[in-house]
Amino acid sequence: MNEKLLDQLDYNRIKNEIASFCVSAEGKTKIEEMKPLSDAVLIEKNKAISSEWAYLIKYSSVRLLSWNEVRKPFGILGIDNACLSTEEAFSIYQFCLSVNALTEHFGCGSDYEKTCPTISGEIQKLYALNEVQDKISRLIDANGEIREVSEIREIKNTIRKKKNEIEKTMKNYTSSPEFQDYLQSSLPVLRSGRQVLAVKANYKGRIKGIVHEVSQSGNTFYIEPETVVQISNELFEEEARLLRQIKLMFADLTCELSSFKDKLISNLYFMENLDVCYAGALWGIQNKCSYAKNCNFDAGENLSLLKARHPLLAEKAVPIDVSLSKDVRVLIISGANTGGKTVTLKTIALFSLLNQSGFPIPCVQESILPIFSDVFADIGDEQSLDESLSTFSAHMKNVAYALENADENSLVLLDELGSGTDPLEGGAVAMAVLDELIDRGCFVILTTHHGAIKNYGYTHKNCLNASVEFSEETLCPTYKIVLGVPGSSHAIEIANRSGISSAVIEKAKSYINTNQADVATLIQGLTEKYGEVSRLENELKAKEEEINEKWRKVDLKKLQVKQHELELRKDGWRESKSFLDESRKMLENLVRELKEGEINREKTIKMKQTLEKIENAINLEKKDIEKESESIAEKSVEKNVEFEVGDKVKFGEKRTSGIIVKKEKKGFYQVQVGSMKISMDGRKLEKVFDGGKKENNVTVEFEKENTKFFSSLSSSDEKPVFELRILGMRYEQAVKALEKQLDLCCINNFRYFSIIHGKGDGILQKAVWDCLSKYPFVESYNFAAPEDGGSGKTYVTMR
Repeated sequence: MNEKLLDQLDYNRIKNEIASFCVSAEGKTKIEEMKPLSDAVLIEKNKAISSEWAYLIKYSSVRLLSWNEVRKPFGILGIDNACLSTEEAFSIYQFCLSVNALTEHFGCGSDYEKTCPTISGEIQKLYALNEVQDKISRLIDANGEIREVSEIREIKNTIRKKKNEIEKTMKNYTSSPEFQDYLQSSLPVLRSGRQVLAVKANYKGRIKGIVHEVSQSGNTFYIEPETVVQISNELFEEEARLLRQIKLMFADLTCELSSFKDKLISNLYFMENLDVCYAGALWGIQNKCSYAKNCNFDAGENLSLLKARHPLLAEKAVPIDVSLSKDVRVLIISGANTGGKTVTLKTIALFSLLNQSGFPIPCVQESILPIFSDVFADIGDEQSLDESLSTFSAHMKNVAYALENADENSLVLLDELGSGTDPLEGGAVAMAVLDELIDRGCFVILTTHHGAIKNYGYTHKNCLNASVEFSEETLCPTYKIVLGVPGSSHAIEIANRSGISSAVIEKAKSYINTNQADVATLIQGLTEKYGEVSRLENELKAKEEEINEKWRKVDLKKLQVKQHELELRKDGWRESKSFLDESRKMLENLVRELKEGEINREKTIKMKQTLEKIENAINLEKKDIEKESESIAEKSVEKNVEFEVGDKVKFGEKRTSGIIVKKEKKGFYQVQVGSMKISMDGRKLEKVFDGGKKENNVTVEFEKENTKFFSSLSSSDEKPVFELRILGMRYEQAVKALEKQLDLCCINNFRYFSIIHGKGDGILQKAVWDCLSKYPFVESYNFAAPEDGGSGKTYVTMR
């Protein structure tokens, strides 16, 4: 697949959007360089990894931690006399953190082994890098700064002393009344890394020292006093010694890490692929995507896109449905200009490429896409003056290339096939091309205005006509796809809407011969019939749903009556049991009295046997009632009881209590249990009735240092964000936004996020750190790496 075609289909543009979600430079590069795959097994594996990432992002705190570029630092390891820089060592440290976090989450016996088996399988291939992380952390802290280890502590102390001496000496000059008239400024300045005095030119001989610079006007001499020169020289020597010691330490570290080079490179191979799939999952969540099923033609499946939306159209996209029967290999799309024919063609092709890259696509879950080994296309006007190509010639050049290379596993896209020349001859060439492509078994999608090609679609079993819907009321396209019916071009209507005078329009109508008018009328009639059938189908579906709802209510009423009957029977059993207990006591008393009188042993045994028979009969009735009650309860659970947001419910063997916070699809509900939210099947939930009161708010309660904290949040669909931007906010606004983010993180088990507060005067940065230090569920926080914002951005890890 050539780059030009991938650009035409917007594949590269979408691919770059997805790459922006990567957490590593290696993952981003891999996406930017990747091409669609044709190996169905590998495609399915990548989609499985990406879909499992989407599950983890939505329902867990597991995240892929970012790291700076490590491929170059890995290449340094093992080279004689090589030495990692502080930044390179810190990049390897970040990579180790990311690897170790995953191996910890997916360790042996982890629950994620069942819910995310594909990711778990990939992580099992990673080498643990705890030893590498420990070696680097001895020299570098979590912010990438060099630690004050014993080897450099003494040198740094000496440097601090020298700097203090210089500052004290310079202060003696700047604060002394003796030198006030000599100086242009009461503060020392830096020149060539050394502190100097700005001395007026006519007093330059009054202060002995080295002149480092003269101002352009010649009025100021920058002099380093003699008393400071020696101390500055000693300071430079100590700083040079510090650099040598640091380089020596990092050279030793580089040597130590060289033995781990193969493991690091092996891990990078798997981690960058996990990053690619992770980015696809994040992009898919943002664009409300799902993962298409790979098409199995042998099982009678074919291409099926449901509610498909071109991602570049965003909210303006009109969802389209394209579902083909098993024998169809050619889809012929016709209809009005600007009606969406080419967009539909590009959408199908783009979704195929994204699917074969392991990415989700903006459509519903049940969509199916074939795997193509190659894609050929003739899209747009490629007229070229340099190559002496007319519009038709340029089209034919692309078609010829497709005919030369396409096979049964190819997707061929033909936009306006046969246009740009005589309609009769162009249509004949188009039909001959289709004959050849059908004989080869190619999968073809084409757009056309030719009536002959529309008729061709009716006469071949492997072809299916489709049209872009056109509203006769508004004289505008609706951008919906109608399968099975060809579309009229509506050229006259569009010309009239575009401002052509009515006289010209009437003249145009008079030039249309009777046969053409008959065809247009036939197409219009078919379209109207299709609309009527669709309307009747929708009405039938609505009536079916209404009848099902009525039956559900009837069944529910029957169950309620049966349950009431069982309750009455249980009450009767309780009364019988009470009667039995009283009778037993009475008989026992009677037996005791008889024993005291004239009674023999045989009569006593007979009385007890009678008593046991009564008791057994009642127990048997009790078991029958309980068995029937359990059966009724199971049937009740199978019924789809409706719940509302705020309803209190119970579920499970332990009768766990929760609150409905969101309705999901297909009878599923999001239930909040404590600070956790889980998705539950409505059939497994039992409503708790408490006078109709509903929970509209969720309260988080926790304790720190004997002090209780409460945070009340609305049970809406608010979610925490990966990156909180408070730059430009006032102090109070920023603190309020951060506190809300922290509360949302607690409720949604959201562990990692970052805060962009900027540098400026440090007011927002101090406010952020103060707030984080007081919040009990914050585990740690630190500044970002220099290339990711440094002290203007803070990373936060929640408990």
